[in-house]
Amino acid sequence: MGTWIYIRGWLEFYGQRREAERIIGEGAEGWTFPKGGWLDAACYARAVREHEVDEVLDQIRQIAALPGTDEDNDRVCGLFFAFHEVEGQAEWQVRDGEVVIGPAPPRYDYLWN
Repeated sequence: MGTWIYIRGWLEFYGQRREAERIIGEGAEGWTFPKGGWLDAACYARAVREHEVDEVLDQIRQIAALPGTDEDNDRVCGLFFAFHEVEGQAEWQVRDGEVVIGPAPPRYDYLWN
């Protein structure tokens, strides 16, 4: 059956939302685009099998690489936590056009205990 990875997090946009929606695709499982308020964002929450993680991470990397579109040249930013049943929890920081992956700080262990 395989190992489960529990992924949850969000992306914030500064004019890149339409392109992000294209990358994600219509009806993609786990993704939602909240409406209302001033924040333009996408949220993701889903448990996937270990072999599916790269597909999610590839989408996030493509979106992270989108160029800034406003006068401040703001890039997509965000934060995800990915809990692996065997290896523990990782933090995916979306910033500066890339996804920086590292171990999640212990202060977030409460999310999985």
